[in-house]
Amino acid sequence: MAYAVAENVISILVHKRDGHLFFAAGRDAVVAGLMRELQAVMPTGSSDALAAACNRSLNQLAPSTRSRPWVEAVDPVGGSVTMRHSRRC
Repeated sequence: MAYAVAENVISILVHKRDGHLFFAAGRDAVVAGLMRELQAVMPTGSSDALAAACNRSLNQLAPSTRSRPWVEAVDPVGGSVTMRHSRRC
């Protein structure tokens, strides 16, 4: 499940052309970071907990970026991901 969520996040980043903000360390490093954060909160049925785990990982990869995609929700059953683009304060 963690791998499916990580792949879904990466797919959205690539599709939205925001991958350059995160892939400097390499795609495998991004997958590993997402999976590490996700596995720390699993098992859970909480979309919010899974989204927060993804955002912690993305924040470590691009902490100084003021505007970037954020994971808004993760389906805890199927692993689908909803992201939004927003500005950080």
